[in-house]
Amino acid sequence: MSATTAASARFGTAGLRASVTATMWTDLAVLTVLSLIAIAGFEPAFGPYNYLLAAFGGFVVGTVVALGCFLFRLSILPTIGIAILAYLLLGSPLTMPAQTLFGVIPSGQSLLGLFQGAIFGWADIVTLQTPVEAPAYIAVVPYFATWLVTLICVSLSLRWLPRKKRTPPRASILLIAPALLFLAGILLGTEEPYFAGLRGVGFAAIALVWLGWRRREPGVVAITVEGAMKRRRLVGVAIVVLGAIAIGGVGGVLLAPAAASRFVLRQEVTPPFDPLQYPSPLAGYRTFTKTLEKTDLFTVTGLETGQKIRMATLDSYDGQVWSVASPETQTNGSGGFELLGRNIPEPSLFTAGSRSNLTFTISGYKDVWLPNAEYPSTLDFEKHDGTDPTTTVRINTTTGTSAVTSGVSRGLVYKVGVVSPSIPNDKKLAKVPASSILMPPVTNVPDVVAAKAEEYAGSAKTTIQQLRNLERSLKTVGYLSHGLASDPVPSRAGEGADRMSELFTKEPMVGDEEQYASAFALMANHLGYPTRVVMGFAPKVGSGQNSVTVTGKDITAWDEVAFTGVGWVPFYPTPTKTDAPKEQTTKPKIEPQPQVRQPPRTDQKQEDLLTPVKISDKNPQDKNAGFQIPAWAWVVAGIIGIPLLAYFVPFLIIAALKRKRRRQRFDTGPPDRRVAGSWDELTDSYAELGLELPRRATRTQTAEVLGTQARAQGLVVPETGFAPLAARVDSVVFGDSEPSEEVVGSIWELTDSTTSASLESAGWLRRRIASFRYRRTNDRKTGRQRRGWSRFRPTSAQPAAEL
Repeated sequence: MSATTAASARFGTAGLRASVTATMWTDLAVLTVLSLIAIAGFEPAFGPYNYLLAAFGGFVVGTVVALGCFLFRLSILPTIGIAILAYLLLGSPLTMPAQTLFGVIPSGQSLLGLFQGAIFGWADIVTLQTPVEAPAYIAVVPYFATWLVTLICVSLSLRWLPRKKRTPPRASILLIAPALLFLAGILLGTEEPYFAGLRGVGFAAIALVWLGWRRREPGVVAITVEGAMKRRRLVGVAIVVLGAIAIGGVGGVLLAPAAASRFVLRQEVTPPFDPLQYPSPLAGYRTFTKTLEKTDLFTVTGLETGQKIRMATLDSYDGQVWSVASPETQTNGSGGFELLGRNIPEPSLFTAGSRSNLTFTISGYKDVWLPNAEYPSTLDFEKHDGTDPTTTVRINTTTGTSAVTSGVSRGLVYKVGVVSPSIPNDKKLAKVPASSILMPPVTNVPDVVAAKAEEYAGSAKTTIQQLRNLERSLKTVGYLSHGLASDPVPSRAGEGADRMSELFTKEPMVGDEEQYASAFALMANHLGYPTRVVMGFAPKVGSGQNSVTVTGKDITAWDEVAFTGVGWVPFYPTPTKTDAPKEQTTKPKIEPQPQVRQPPRTDQKQEDLLTPVKISDKNPQDKNAGFQIPAWAWVVAGIIGIPLLAYFVPFLIIAALKRKRRRQRFDTGPPDRRVAGSWDELTDSYAELGLELPRRATRTQTAEVLGTQARAQGLVVPETGFAPLAARVDSVVFGDSEPSEEVVGSIWELTDSTTSASLESAGWLRRRIASFRYRRTNDRKTGRQRRGWSRFRPTSAQPAAEL
């Protein structure tokens, strides 16, 4: 067998490349349809069309990256790197445009959301109410799902499947990812399916027909099989599938279970407790002191003297009320509410002290906050009415607060194992700094609070001294009043910014635990100390008394500040003195006045006596403001500009490289080397069209392989093939005489015309793909070969292959 024949035999698979390419495109089309059917199952969770932009965006990003890297012959690792980069750059405007800069450019917050959504979004989506719209990163779930599925499916169908035996079991591996996406739509959805029967039957039918079409017989039979046999095979598969569809469709309609029996994770996973869904307990403080003052709320057995009952811990302030931190504002200092078992872990910042066991019997108390003492270690519900509280109780181990979403009401009996904190004295705390834990936001604080905090703290140096000064100042300057009719002076309820300003500016300073605990917490927070407000009860327990009944008058509130290595130290800033001085107002003495003749009446309206004032709605700063591009223009520019940049930037770079390559080969070096460069330019052009070139072969062997592949793929080639052109280049390169410029130009014209004809016949899409490919033959190796030939140049009649 000659070298030319051997090369042709080695690369004779070029004739099958068109069939393989067509098969790959068919595989991509089938996988695309299956993925679209699967992603439609996310509609019940996200609502109609709310997720389509993110889902289709991830689908396009994953497909384009996998296909582009395959066409550019990039290996797996660069493909993964490019896929992650595209995921981050394009994910922000597709999923969280409000978090980006100008609606397009990713920001730190949007990039963080892309990671949060991919990792935690799957758990969050089943705990949020449908349609899911918040948090912002929740839209990353469909984007990440389609991006990952298409990236894997397209990469496997282009890289792995063509290299293996094309049997249905191997092809069915590609169905795993779309099937998992279909299953995810079911599990993450609701009890109401989204065209479940139609989508399921369609998915199965397309998959079965595709597997039947994908089946190939090994060896020669796969090549020589008649078209009629293929058609009969497909018709047989289609008949079986249609029968399965008919039977499955009828059976599905008749035997379909009720929607309530549909298994979805949303019904099995308990949603997180959001305290902001309920009124702030501190805002209802006066309800206990007025309405429920003499009402028996609950009975506690086992309570020790001086032991307080904790109702709720509030650590977030917005200028209106103190509230329990929501899931969106939770920090390591506030913790979060969880569904726990009987045993409750201790807080991370805590020093354990004495332990006790309490039994609570609820009577007139009605709320979601479960009363307990200090920090619970165990919780057992003994009696209840209605919903089982063990399934609805949420416990925040950091704050010691418990809540029952189904409600705490009459008849509930439960036992609590309590661990009291060990609090050192002030002498020991003088050497302990405040903790550096992060607390929820405290905003809209009036300026007078900061001024009073600096004034009351004084010149104290240690943390405990400054906090004791704040506590002592409030107890010394202020007076206690619940705003009752029996109180010496009135006291307005509330802990908002206006009430805090009134507390510090109006004399005398009057309020109750609601105002003083809030004022202390705001001042301590201004000084940089992590502080929270605790609302609870402080009943009086007599000596030897085993059981105590708690009423509304036992309500109280205090503050806690975190100290490093110690825990939360309590402070009680509310004064006890109630004899606030009354405001003295002297009534003016009424003296008789002489009668004065009144002026005549006028019909002029009272409003006409006022001088009209013209108010301009224009902002004077607008005159100095320059032209600003509206946000929608940035969004449109991003939607149009990003795809254009993604297309034209690599296109222009590769075009510049090709021009540089051609210029170096045409203008650089001796004439024989420039002639050799014309052949290299031709082979590189055909390689960029997708033809495979032999790695080690003469020009004549390469010409035979190129001709075989080009004809098999429908490209226009010279009637005599590429062999005469290869022979002419060899005769010039290895000839005795130096070729003239006319010979160099004529050979370049011949190679250019040959390449142009093939490009024209390749089709628009194939030419566009070729424009994104770049190949360069190793010119240095060719130069060394020519230098080796320079001393032993053969005659024009002697073939180069015989040397």
